[in-house]
Amino acid sequence: MSGAAADWRRFLTGRYAAFGTLAISDAIAVALAGDGLAIPLVATLGASPALATLIGLFPFIGGILQAFVPAILRRNRGDLRGLTIVIAAIGLMRPLLYIAVVVLIWAGLLSAIGGILLIAIGFGVGATAQALAGANVQTWFGRILPERERRFVAPRALAIQFGLGSVLLVPIALLVRVGEADWGVLIYAPAFIGALIASLAFIRALRKLPRPGALSPERAVRGGKLSAPVRRFIRTNAIAALGAGFAPYLSLYAIVVLDQSAAYAILLSAVGSAAALIGALVIGNWLERGSASRLYRASLIVRGVGMASSALAGPWNPFAPLVLLIVMVVVTVGFAAGMLSAQERLLRLAAPGEVVRAQSTFGAVNAACLAIGQGVGVAVLAIFPIAYPTYVVIFLITGAFRLVAAATAEVGGEWDAATRLHHGDEVVTEPALESQR
Repeated sequence: MSGAAADWRRFLTGRYAAFGTLAISDAIAVALAGDGLAIPLVATLGASPALATLIGLFPFIGGILQAFVPAILRRNRGDLRGLTIVIAAIGLMRPLLYIAVVVLIWAGLLSAIGGILLIAIGFGVGATAQALAGANVQTWFGRILPERERRFVAPRALAIQFGLGSVLLVPIALLVRVGEADWGVLIYAPAFIGALIASLAFIRALRKLPRPGALSPERAVRGGKLSAPVRRFIRTNAIAALGAGFAPYLSLYAIVVLDQSAAYAILLSAVGSAAALIGALVIGNWLERGSASRLYRASLIVRGVGMASSALAGPWNPFAPLVLLIVMVVVTVGFAAGMLSAQERLLRLAAPGEVVRAQSTFGAVNAACLAIGQGVGVAVLAIFPIAYPTYVVIFLITGAFRLVAAATAEVGGEWDAATRLHHGDEVVTEPALESQR
């Protein structure tokens, strides 16, 4: 444990401090402008579960744009730094629109429907920009850091991004609970102002990172098919993404089925994030030397069982709110482990010269499958009664998809073996690579 603490101190100070600052600012921006606040807000404004779920679909559709990153890099002469900063700047639209919405509604100058529309636009554009910038940052890390240092930095940066929101969502949930009756939707304004400040800090941190140099545009968009291990991994992740997209927002379920308040819905996200923070900090430290493939498979099993268990949080159960909190903890920890291990697995499998194409293809396919899954979920919630039996079917199906993906996931080595592609389809461990040099 002391060794892990020392590693985290080393990451947050000294030569790695810039990476820590980048991760922290991104985590704050995502937590305060993400779906943990936006979805309960649109529900409070009167959006139906189907409409709120449809709004959550927009970033997935936008994420498909990641497929065009290699072509854009060809046109801008491989300027990864400039492209990433521009995308991050576009993301400022999200907190700016959110602030305008709550202020105008509070002042009586904007209707609830108009507010929902503006939030949908801001959420779609902002979350898309955040996803694209995040993928580019991972490629950026690979350009400026040797492989061993990248394995030290990247998992820890992702761990902070996925988990730090818990520190902020708990007090925000309490603030909404106490002040919503007196201030209405204006009570959300401080959180959105914080998101704007954090987004600006993220752009500033990007500008301070070492320059990645110009990527070779030809290598980014040419070279035929991706290597076989990368293609197989993307196919497995596509199955998981379909199930993830079909999964409903537990916060909406709590509001419309369990009759819980918006404050409880925010607290639900906060509790999950708190568990994800602890899990991600441990996972981020372990993943530097551990098996990304085995962790990825385990995360799919955890998420599959967790989502299916949501059926136990029915209105017939007096402990349903507590059960839902437990489910959120399990699923969110599994999500953090899955995102950390998937990103690391992809980078370890990608052969030299295909990292940009691997990242863009993975992101685009992942986004497309999430969009398809969530589109089906929207249709189900629009056609069938918004009631417990409908959600039970959704819970079981989304859980089954994760378990099917887990069954198809390939793993290599042992739990403590950090695999990396050597050539062709061969995957070997680091000690084996050392012996071949």
